[in-house]
Amino acid sequence: MLTLGFLAFTAAIVAAHASPATGYELSIYRATPVAFWLGIAVAGVAALSVLFGTDSRRLVDGALLLGAGCLLAVTAIPILRSYAFYGAGDSLSHLGWAREIRSGALNPAGIVYPGTHLVGIFLGELTGLDLTLTLQYVPELVFPLVYVTAIPLCVGALTESRWAVPVGLVAGLLLLPINEVSVHLVQHPSSQAILFAPFVLLLTLRYLTDDDEDFPLLTPWGVALALGGIGLLFIHPQETMTYLSLVGALAVVVGLGHWFAPDGTVARYRPLGVHAVVFAVGLVAWITQHGRAVGRIEYVVTGLLTAGVTTGDGTQTRSESLAAIGGSVPELFVKLFGVTTLFCFLAAAVVVYHVVRSSDSPRNALVPLLAIGTVPPLGLFVVIFLADQGDHYFRFLGFISALVTVVGGVGLASLIRRANTEVASPAVGGPVRRIADGAGRLAGGGLPAKRLAVVVAVLAVLLTGQLVAVHASPYMYQSNKQVTAADLSGHEVLFEHHDGETPLLGLRGGEGRYVDAYYGRNAGETDPDLALLDGGVTGEQFRAGLPSAFDEDRYLVVQEGDVLQEVVLYDELRFPRSGFERLDRHDRIARIQQNGGMELYRITEAEPPDEGDGG
Repeated sequence: MLTLGFLAFTAAIVAAHASPATGYELSIYRATPVAFWLGIAVAGVAALSVLFGTDSRRLVDGALLLGAGCLLAVTAIPILRSYAFYGAGDSLSHLGWAREIRSGALNPAGIVYPGTHLVGIFLGELTGLDLTLTLQYVPELVFPLVYVTAIPLCVGALTESRWAVPVGLVAGLLLLPINEVSVHLVQHPSSQAILFAPFVLLLTLRYLTDDDEDFPLLTPWGVALALGGIGLLFIHPQETMTYLSLVGALAVVVGLGHWFAPDGTVARYRPLGVHAVVFAVGLVAWITQHGRAVGRIEYVVTGLLTAGVTTGDGTQTRSESLAAIGGSVPELFVKLFGVTTLFCFLAAAVVVYHVVRSSDSPRNALVPLLAIGTVPPLGLFVVIFLADQGDHYFRFLGFISALVTVVGGVGLASLIRRANTEVASPAVGGPVRRIADGAGRLAGGGLPAKRLAVVVAVLAVLLTGQLVAVHASPYMYQSNKQVTAADLSGHEVLFEHHDGETPLLGLRGGEGRYVDAYYGRNAGETDPDLALLDGGVTGEQFRAGLPSAFDEDRYLVVQEGDVLQEVVLYDELRFPRSGFERLDRHDRIARIQQNGGMELYRITEAEPPDEGDGG
């Protein structure tokens, strides 16, 4: 079975690599060969069958590897299919920052979250690859790998079940934090920080249960936790703040346990106060050096003071637009958060069970402790929502989803355990399980055939339902985040030959992201001469006719992706097909650049009427 799985996995990789993208693809899922999806499906079923159907350590270790490989193959489809770049929004700005850092024009300490940029630059120096590629490896391979490794280890730290690591792996494969609202598989430091957080959580859990009685920052796990927190800070301070709120809550509860119940279970855990202070001092020291972070805090405070004035307006507008193209909020919620919601209920049941059931096991008592630690992040979620910070509150939801994944994994392991009678054996779990519990005492025996079939079927449905939503696609009424080679080269030619006087327009938000990618994000923000390259065209202007909308000459960029998004995906809601066709027919609009994926038009102002006409 496992051999078949690896053969299918290999065939899937070959099929995807042999079918590189030749232009913009509206749906990354439909454009990827069917052979890839069939291979991943066969490999995934094989991995699940071995994980829960055998007691061979070697086979289970192989299944863990195969399962993780299947996930990484899905997250790395843009790499496999030779996308020039992946991430059409913020990611282009981060590409510009990385280019500035690599060229020496910008000190890494000059931006508030340099971690992922430095990793991309390091990979570029190591491999000789361009940043447009290495900044795909970072979000599509490096951080998903960290996440899918840390989740099963966290589950193993919370339960003594021998199913902890297999179930934890499956829970990790769901990638619940990726919601495609504010957490993405593109170069986006906040998203990468959320995927890194379970690793810091693992260090926290191991430190809490460590028997070493030395000063916290002198123990191996204490040092590792401090370094992990610093690493999280450099990836993104906002997620560090969220994690600090969790650690702070844990520190208070454990401290109270030591003070008021020195013989209780909580008093067995190591105090977290020192680490909470280290995280807090580091966070404050870092963000006070960056105006961007301070400005964000001021913006949140201002938003709270005006809460209720605009909160929900953006959601209402999006709901109306969604309905106009045939979608609905409930439908979208099920697609994006259906599996996450199921895990939330499962995690809640696990917490209730561990609270009601008394246990002397320090490991089992960690579950309600972690639930208490989740309360402050939930509070931050509410604060950001009330402060009307756009969709930023979904970042906190992504962070919370990572915690839910861990606790839900404990519940899933319990359900699997109840479906099978465990027999003491060191046969299952392999080296990963030994790291998780620090021992090696494992139970053997796979599930009976009928129960195995049910478990594999249920998990396969959950995985399918979640993985179809990890990349933006028309399935969730979003366009592919692909940036084509024609997009990059077309903008390079445009910027190199721009006359320095004529404003540049793009559909909707303008071309500011490409300005950042080409000139550098810092230059794009500080050079006033570049401001004229970031104008936008509204749907009303486009429908009315562009020449009549402007009183002086303009350049207009139209990309292949723009046309597909507006005409096909959004069903001409704001930018109709007739408007694009009019660009090539109007006598005041001239196409001056074309490369097969991007077109540049010059819109000329109307000639003033001859005042001498008519006598």
